[in-house]
Amino acid sequence: MPADRQELARLHTVLGYKPLNRTWAKVEIILGLCAVGVGLLLGEWVLSRAAAAVEWGLVAAALVLFVLGGNLSLAGHRSHLYQSNNELTAFLVEEMHRLKGKG
Repeated sequence: MPADRQELARLHTVLGYKPLNRTWAKVEIILGLCAVGVGLLLGEWVLSRAAAAVEWGLVAAALVLFVLGGNLSLAGHRSHLYQSNNELTAFLVEEMHRLKGKG
């Protein structure tokens, strides 16, 4: 295991974090964006129909898909940011240890 990976594992252990899964974060983003798209399409379809009465149940479903899909996409993005920050922190700690050893 490279030194920065060891430092990352130590960082997770000290802080009590579980390692995050990059694949799951990507799946969250894709599923969230698909839900947003379906919500937008459903809302557009309902509102564009020439019906005398708007079907508010479908409008509410479109809104829920849009909001929850956006939230899921943001959760996946946030997971990627956390992973990157943890890796950068571990790298910086390793570099500080390396520089301290030289001095």
